[in-house]
Formats: sequence, C-alpha cells, structure tokens
Amino acid sequence: MRTSLRGAVATAVAVLAASLVIPPTAAAAEPLGSDDFIKAAGNVLKTDSGAGSTINLRGTNVGGWLAQEDWMSPLGEFAVDRTGWSATASSGTAANALDGSGSSTWVTGGNQSGDEWLRLDLGAPTVFNRLSMDNTAASGEHPRAIAVEVSSNGSTWKSVASQPGIDGVSTVRFSPQIARHVRVKQTGTAGVKWSVGEINLFNDPALHNGAHTASASNSASWTSPSMALDGDVSTVWQSGAAQTPGQSFTVDLGRNVDMDKVLFDAGAGTANDYPRIWDVFVSWDNSTFTHVATGYGNGRINQADFQGSKSGRYLKIVSNGSSGQWWSIAEIAIHAGTAIDRGGWTVTSSVGGATANLTDSNTGTRWTSGAAQAPGQSIQVDMGALLTLNNVTTDTAKNSTDENDWARGYHLELSRDGASWSSVATGVGTRKATTIGFNAQAARYFRLTQTGSAAQWWSIGELTAGLYNDDYSLNNTMATRFGEAGAQSIIDAHQDTWLVESDLDNIAAAGMNVIRLPISWMTFLNLDGTWKSNPWEKIDWLIDEAGQRGIYVLVDLHTVPGGGCPWGSCGRIGPNPNGFWGSASYQDWVVDIWEEIATRYEGNPTVAGYDLINEPLIDYGEDADDVAQKSDYYDRLYDAVRAIDADHLIVLGAFFGVNALAHPSTYGWTNVMYEYHPYDMPNSKDWTAQNQLVTNELDGLATKLSNTGVPMLYGEYSLYYNDDVWARFMAGLNASDVSWTNWSYKVRGAANDGFAYWGLYYDNPAPVPVINSDDAATYIEKVGRFGTGAFTQNTRFVETIEKYAGGLDTFAPAAISHTGWTATASSTAGGTSPAAGIDGANGTAWSSGQAMAGGEWYRIDLGATQQVAMVTVQTPSGSRWDYPRGFHVEVSLEGSNWTSAATGIAYGWKRPISIEPAAARYVRITQTGVAPQWWSIDEVTVYSSY
Repeated sequence: MRTSLRGAVATAVAVLAASLVIPPTAAAAEPLGSDDFIKAAGNVLKTDSGAGSTINLRGTNVGGWLAQEDWMSPLGEFAVDRTGWSATASSGTAANALDGSGSSTWVTGGNQSGDEWLRLDLGAPTVFNRLSMDNTAASGEHPRAIAVEVSSNGSTWKSVASQPGIDGVSTVRFSPQIARHVRVKQTGTAGVKWSVGEINLFNDPALHNGAHTASASNSASWTSPSMALDGDVSTVWQSGAAQTPGQSFTVDLGRNVDMDKVLFDAGAGTANDYPRIWDVFVSWDNSTFTHVATGYGNGRINQADFQGSKSGRYLKIVSNGSSGQWWSIAEIAIHAGTAIDRGGWTVTSSVGGATANLTDSNTGTRWTSGAAQAPGQSIQVDMGALLTLNNVTTDTAKNSTDENDWARGYHLELSRDGASWSSVATGVGTRKATTIGFNAQAARYFRLTQTGSAAQWWSIGELTAGLYNDDYSLNNTMATRFGEAGAQSIIDAHQDTWLVESDLDNIAAAGMNVIRLPISWMTFLNLDGTWKSNPWEKIDWLIDEAGQRGIYVLVDLHTVPGGGCPWGSCGRIGPNPNGFWGSASYQDWVVDIWEEIATRYEGNPTVAGYDLINEPLIDYGEDADDVAQKSDYYDRLYDAVRAIDADHLIVLGAFFGVNALAHPSTYGWTNVMYEYHPYDMPNSKDWTAQNQLVTNELDGLATKLSNTGVPMLYGEYSLYYNDDVWARFMAGLNASDVSWTNWSYKVRGAANDGFAYWGLYYDNPAPVPVINSDDAATYIEKVGRFGTGAFTQNTRFVETIEKYAGGLDTFAPAAISHTGWTATASSTAGGTSPAAGIDGANGTAWSSGQAMAGGEWYRIDLGATQQVAMVTVQTPSGSRWDYPRGFHVEVSLEGSNWTSAATGIAYGWKRPISIEPAAARYVRITQTGVAPQWWSIDEVTVYSSY
C-alpha cells in the first residue's frame, strides 16, 4: 500500500523529533567582567582568576588581518621588476599599461579584429613564466583570444602560449623563458575594444632543467626526450605514434625534490598534440610511483596541481587517452619550493675554492674562505639573466664547527650587467644562518662581501636567493615605495575591510567564546625597530568589541623580526634557524613588545592570555641544545611579562610537540598553557591520514596533560573536507577540557582548493594587488574588495563548528542499517551493480562505466523514513581517483520531490558530507564534476546523527 505524502511527512516529523540530537549551546553572551578573568588551575582553565568554574576556550583565528599571509589575505603578490621597461602597441597609449594605475588603461582604437598587439621591451634578457593583464576598469573589454610571443632581439619571435582571455584578469602560464621582448597578440574578434589596465610578468619558482634527464616509452626517430628539457620551446619531443593509453615520459631530477605543480607545453607547431588524458606520478626510486594528479588535456599548455608538495626524484607523465594525434612536449616546467632554482648559476669567489658546494643542496658540503675572516672576501653569482629577488640566505651544517663561521659583517650588492653595482644591504651575520632581505628588484648578478674580522674562516654550506612574499618583504617594499605613512594607509584600508563588527557577530553566532588574534611584530614597530605612533587602535577595538559579545581574545604575536620559523606564516621565509634566533637586537625588540602589551592589558578580563611566539622552530630536527635555547628565551619573555602582569595566562608554543619545550617546572613557570598546531598537509586528500592524525592527538592528550601539568590549546589545525574528523577532534578536545581555535575565519581560496575549506568564509576571486608595481590608489581599491560580504559562507563547515562550540563532548555517529536498502544508478559498468555500493562490504563496488561528465546519479531507497544527518561516499581502495569531482546531495520522502541538502566538491577517496538533519527515505547523490575516471562507489554510509 502506498503511503500518502501527508502520512510520510507526519512519520518523518515523528522520526525527527525522536532522534534529533541537540548539542549544548552557549548561553546568551554577556559582556565579560572581572569574574570572567581566566587563570590556569592545574591542567584546566578556570574563571574568577582560577577560583571559578572550568572553562574550555573554543573559537577561531582571525588570520590575515594584522599579519599578512599571501595565500589567505589580499595584500598582494610580487611581480617581475618593471624598471627600465617600455611599451609599444598597435594603437593607443601603451605606457598606460605600465603606469601602476588600474584605472588608466591602454585601449585599442577600434573593436577587436584579431590584429591588435601590445609589446614590451624589458631592457635586458629576463626570466619569467607567467603573464597577467587586468581589464577590471573596463569591464567586458577583455581579449577574446591571446597569443604570447617572446624574442631576444625584437625581430625573431617564438610562441610560448595561446589561450582565450577572460573578463577581469587574464592569466597566461608557460614554461620559463629568458627574453628581452614580449608581444601579446589579440587574435579574436568582438564588438568591443581591447583594454589593459596593467600588464605584469611573474617568475614563479620552477626548476632549471639543465641538469635533468628524461626518457620516454617511445619517441619519433628525429626527436629526443631531452628536447623537452632544453629551455627552447621551438624544439619538441614527439612520441612518433598516435596516442594510446600508457605512453609515458619520465624526468630524472637527480635528487629528491618537493614538487607541487608541473606544466607541460605541446609546442606552437604541434599545439594539437597535447595528451587527451594525463596522469602524473612521482617516485623516489623509479620503481614505486605515487599518483599525484590527473585530468583532461585542454589545449597546448596544461598544468597539473598536486594540491600540496610531493617529494620524489622522478616525475612521470602518462598519456592515458586515445587520439590520432601524436603526443608532443616542447617544454616541461616543474614547480618547487619558494627559492630561485640555482641550476643556471655561475658562482665565483675571491678566496677559497669549491664554489660548487654552495649550490649542491647539501649544507654538509661547504665553501670556505680557507683563511681567517678579513674585509673584502667575496662571493659573486651570475644568475644568467635578470631575476627579481628580495632575499639572499647563507646556511651551514647543523652541529658542526661551520656554525661559527658566519660572516661577522656583510655587504650585498646587485648588478644588471656585472659592471655597475648598487648596494642593497649591509649588516652583521648570525650564527649558522644569515637571512639578508632588501627591496624587491631585478638583477642578473649579486655579490656578497664579508666586511668583518674574526679568527674563524668564513664558511657557507648553501647559498640561496628568492623573491619571497612574506610579512617582512611586503612591508619593506611598501615602505620603500610609499613611505611609512603611505604604507600604513594601505594596511589600514585592508584592516578596515577584512574584519568589521559584523564579522564578530558571525563568530558570536557560531557559539565561539574566543578569538586567537595573530599580530605581526610590524603592527607595533617600524622596520628599524622604532615604535609606531599608534599601534593599538585595531587591537583595542577588537578586544573591546569581542568583550562586549562575551568573547575572549588570545593575543598572539604571530610574527617576530627575522622570522621565528622558516616559513612565511612566521613572518619571514628563511633557513633553520631563521633570523630571529641569532639576533640579540630582534630578541630585545620582542621583549619590548611584550612589556608594552602586558602594561596595556594588565587586568583586562577579555584578554584570555598572551601567546608569546607563534610556531617557534629553530630547526626541523630540533635537538636538546635547540630546545634549551628556545626555552631560555621563552623564560626571558615570561619574566618580562610577569614583572608587569602577574595574572594573565601565558601561552607557550610546544612546536612540533611536548618535547620541543622545557617542562614548566624547569623554570618555575606558573599560570601557563602549552600550544600545539597539528597539520598533515601533504596528505590533505587522504581521509585515513587525517583521521589517524586526530587519533594520535586524542590518544596523546592524557599523557601531555599529566606530563606538563598545565592546560593545552590546539591553536591551529585543519582537517580539510572531512566533517566527521573535525567533529571527532573537537568532541575529544571538549571531553578533555582542552581548548581549540581552528584555522581560520576567512581565506581567499575557492572551494576546489583543499587549503580553503578550513575557512568559515572562503572563495573570493577578486584580483590582489601587485606589491611592487600597483600605485597606492590601485592598491587601496583592490584590498577594498575583500569584505566578508564578498566571500561565500562555508555553511556545512560552520554548522559543524557550531555543533561543538557550545561544548558537546561526544562523537557517536549513528549509521543507519543497510537492511532493506536498494540502489539504482544512471548507468552501471558491466560486472558491477548499484547494490555493491550499499552492501556493507569493502572490495565490491559500483562503477558508472563512463568517464565523469556531470549529471551521473546514484540513488538509495532506505526502505523507510529516517533522519539523515551525514552521507559518506567512499571510493574503492584500488581505484582512489574514481572519487566524484563534485556532488549534489538531495533527499526525498517519496522519491519524486527532492530537496537539495548539500553541494560541493569531493576531495579524495572518502568524502563525509554533513547536511542539515532532515527526514528522508530517499537519498540521491549526483556527480557534478568532470574527470577521465569512472565514478566508483565502494560504500555509501548514511548517518542519522554525527
């Protein structure tokens, strides 16, 4: 007998009412007062200065607001230095495309006909591999088709890329080029003019192929795999046979490298010879390969993004499609790290020998002066062409006598031609490693001269350079270009947009009771260490507004001068140890900062505590000496704060673990909390890896709490697209009275970026400023586009956070029994059945039998109305790339009228999809992405609660 729709609804309501799990929620927030002052009491936190009730801090970070991180906040990126450039064009005022203003445009004299061009003379051979053109000021006037050519002499041209343009910013990627001239042709037609507000080139870090070797499964007799590595887009390797699945091209890098992308160019004359389907693998031994990327070829140039760095010596591209066309590769570009690849360098020295040791990727082999340090000893590097850089670093072997051979003084000079030199930095080196920063500019040569005197030799294990986009480099370049006041006006414009009162309302509405506030040291100090006139305005505002909403603020010194760790999130990209740990001046500055913070906020109950240094890391392999050095400095900061403020909680970073910091009793620390940041970024797509991370952390809580005897904070973490793993982690932390602040409130990245899902708000594609070429007005206009209203709320993630922000301390997902289920699908591969996806057995699977194109569906009849709160779609272990690239989950009571429950991208072989709890008998999952693999399901699990 058929149940009427009205009856089904009534049944559903009864089911929902009976089974709905309502988590505890925070009470209506009252402004924080003196009774809310937090102190540590044993290994928990308590209000009323430690005499009140236990409190667990649960909240988020407001990253990217008072400290720059380029992947997250919109303060900009560095382009190739445009000094000395000139522009000509088919018509119009070409110079407008180079004047730094996005509002003054170069524009063609008539509508697009296919004959328009814009040409740049860079003044000297320059390295670049990306071009962008911005027509934002003239919406709709984008180039309909783009062809990019380069030339060394202005008369003989090589094609490096061709593609459609887009409205806004058209970005063209290609293999690294060394050229003086660049010509952009508009080859399409349209009833509008072509406009360019600004044109820029970029030199994204890519490996120099000069030392690499290659092999292929088959080659045309007149070609060689080496032609894809020779830096010349006019020479092309060709397969010599029509494309069939399994053809391969392998690059031997000669050493293990952390790679994150690879670009492959089919070539101008063979543009249609791109692989119809490609797969990319990496390996350490050329035997066991890890699959890191897959996709359809979509034209001459294709780029595979590995979604995080993957280490290996060998990179293999496999053509897995079929076509009458051969497979051709003109050039391969492998992207890795942040530093300039040194394969094309020529290094000389005025003394000593073995300069090859400076660039062999091994600090254990060194160049040395062979004599006591004396002024005038020098090293000179020819990088082969103009490169834009803002950093030079020297490093030596850990725990060796080389650590004491640092330059007692240095003078760094740059040159475009090897004859005329400009001084860019002077200073004193630091033990083991020295980081030298300067204003971003183009040079072909740099010369590092030792200016001090010492009995020790001058020794360098590794010499590196880069164009680094970190907090220090951003502020240094802005101050140089616009002056301190002008730079501050840009920073103010960003800060006044990125976080406003409504954002604090959002955080309060999610039930959170704490904000970790990452602050750059340059919020307080100028680059020379002098104090800014009013560094407190934004901090005071946040503390006041948060306190009125019942939200605590943890003051986090997120960056320190010189960098407290080797990566950009600590403020400065650099070596181990980074500059802070070897500079007495920098350490004095940070003591001054904390003394002023303690003076200002002593007794303020909204301030949960003082997080002294974010992610302090002296070395990836910290030993006992490193831990002692770090702990000694922490003790100095602790004493400085306690001399002023005896009551506030002090938070100490135990990074990478509890053994990375001394026990509190060693120094007599009281009222302190230890902080941890667990991440597994290389395995972001692997549910098992993320789940194991949480298992390890939760299993270790009791030991950490008992060993230290102090409270714990998980100050940053991300578990990517795994709603169930997030839930289990937060529940476990709540159950142990361990505090947490996830990373982060806002990120720019789009939904298909695995490093964006951790944002409560994400997906803002607006163009960011170009740090070293946009003028101040353009800069301010661009950062003004990043208010939260221009982002997308990460609804499902927010609701998962809300579930546990109120204190829920259990995670007991209730899986609905498969008994009585049936399944149907839009298509089914031979030898498989829809029933295999719901049979409760791993190893049997349903497959669609066709490449993912969007629109494929898999439908489950649960046999009776159930509450549905989460759906997990799992791909077979042997076919992990068969996961759906996008999904749309719908529920229905009677199988005819459907309600949308969730949409998004899949991310890896197992995807838990949380939804707003709903009564349903039917669940339909529609695959919405495009991929060459079939869609396969090993198992679908439906949960009534989680």
